[in-house]
Amino acid sequence: MHNSTISTNEILEVWDWEMGLPTGESVARDVAHRDGIPHEAVHLWILRNVHMQPEILFQFRAPHKENYPNCLDITVGGHVPYGYCGNKVMKETNEEVGIVPDEKDLTDLGWYRYEEQTGTLFQRELQHVYLLRDDRDLFQYRFSDGEVTGIYAVGLGDLKRILAADTAIEVRGFNGREPVRKSITRADFHPQLFHRSMEAYMRVITGAATELAAGKPVTTRMPDLK
Repeated sequence: MHNSTISTNEILEVWDWEMGLPTGESVARDVAHRDGIPHEAVHLWILRNVHMQPEILFQFRAPHKENYPNCLDITVGGHVPYGYCGNKVMKETNEEVGIVPDEKDLTDLGWYRYEEQTGTLFQRELQHVYLLRDDRDLFQYRFSDGEVTGIYAVGLGDLKRILAADTAIEVRGFNGREPVRKSITRADFHPQLFHRSMEAYMRVITGAATELAAGKPVTTRMPDLK
């Protein structure tokens, strides 16, 4: 779902859609998005638990983004460049929101098979999804790559309500300069978060976040790809 911060000429690795495995072949990102060629992506959702009020953080996409500008999206997300062997989600986290969490604090939620077709965009991603508990203040996040221009905290209860039905919710954010408060609805989010294809995905996110916020072992996982 989430577009990488790298140029559209980025080279990705082709993945087998049914098996959920890399093939070793390469493809240009724009070709992959035009022809629906499967590739790998990473997602990180950040949970804050401030004064016993759990919140999920959403990044605010820059106004110049080709797809879905000026909307709230997954905390961190991006494609994995062909041949990249480092910690993929940590790299994206540092680039997009300017923090470097401890790798041992990441909760691996598994993989999700995601497909989206809208006009000229045909996207098939095998998304490796992580969850992180991080209670730092919003003003400690940094947005230096130009692709993300802010971060917003959405109450976990409010997120569950807006996933069930469109409604207005109050959120707090930081735009890189000052704190922000505003009322938002579904129209302010990446629209695919509410699509039928993402129902199972979002149930996992809210379920795992509920467990983590309560200090319980996270047992909720993405459906098996096989």
